[in-house]
Amino acid sequence: MQRQSSYSQDTGKLYLVPTPIGNLEDITIRAKKVLTNADYIAAEDTRTSGILLEKIGVHNRMISFHKYNSKERAPELIKLMQDGAVIAEISDAGMPVISDPGYILVQECIKHDIPVVPLPGPSAFATALIASGFDAQPFTYYGFLPRKASEQKPFFEQMNQARATSIFYEAPHRLVKTLKTMAQILPAERQIVAARELTKIHEEFIRGSVAELNDYFAQNAPRGEFVILVSPNTEAPKQLSWPELITLVDQLVAAGNSKKDAIKQVAKEHHVSKNELYDQYHQE
Repeated sequence: MQRQSSYSQDTGKLYLVPTPIGNLEDITIRAKKVLTNADYIAAEDTRTSGILLEKIGVHNRMISFHKYNSKERAPELIKLMQDGAVIAEISDAGMPVISDPGYILVQECIKHDIPVVPLPGPSAFATALIASGFDAQPFTYYGFLPRKASEQKPFFEQMNQARATSIFYEAPHRLVKTLKTMAQILPAERQIVAARELTKIHEEFIRGSVAELNDYFAQNAPRGEFVILVSPNTEAPKQLSWPELITLVDQLVAAGNSKKDAIKQVAKEHHVSKNELYDQYHQE
């Protein structure tokens, strides 16, 4: 067990600082103060972040920290904090750690008993969710889906059965293909929302069925980064817990089925990952 007090230590620490997802006025007073006082700012893209920091009057030293150098750079940042430095980690926009490599640095800080201080702030998927008109509790956030249609299909199969609102990000140049893949699995009347340019001048929410949004974007080229929200399937049966699913597997095994076939059958009938069910079963 580990307990952390974020403010009791005079040694180095890591601040996770959200940055505006569009409108720069969304920067908080506290975020600006932390960025101003930090010894270093670990930025996902120093060029993008440099524009923001210049506009809010922050000129601290930036260190590049992105998914391609995170494993090599993390030990360097840990050493700086062990020597007393305060580091603020920011992503290109929105919350650090979500869809960026910040979690690697957080894990290393926890491992080395370095305080991690999270600041609240803007997040694209949460911003889109509260204006979507869909039930916000529960919801499932997927981040960016795989690019290949064959790899996306299992995600859409989960969304098709989900009793929660499903959310993912998509780039404009891939949106049309992704919606076509979605239309192969979800019913044509299933409601979705495509949110773009959140908090910016051209902010827009496009609401309609899967079929309607497919037609719309086939005729109107997507522009801007998108948050896609899929309405819950209110008719889907309640998802069983892992222990309940494992009990069903045991019942099929007791009836003479092999464990492999039993797991496959239960996974298919209850729309869960066969591999995940296999892992859960063999943990028992």
